Amino acid sequence: MMADINETVTAIETFLRTYEGVLDLQVRPSGDDTDVIKIWIDLGVKTMDTRAWGRTCEAAIRKAIPTSAPFRLQIQAEAG
Repeated sequence: MMADINETVTAIETFLRTYEGVLDLQVRPSGDDTDVIKIWIDLGVKTMDTRAWGRTCEAAIRKAIPTSAPFRLQIQAEAG
């Protein structure tokens, strides 16, 4: 049985609230794709490589939240 997307969204949001560098965030199931979780993150640091940060963040989410495995994560990190 596939993990519940809403429970996984809540777990990711809770995890990211403690993740270093995150100033603000939104985590939502995609309205178009049933296997996609969209994550918007404001980092507030202008000189940060947001793509590298996003890859590191996704790896941390996958490790901390096993129920995220069946879902595709789309992380949009913005700096400054």
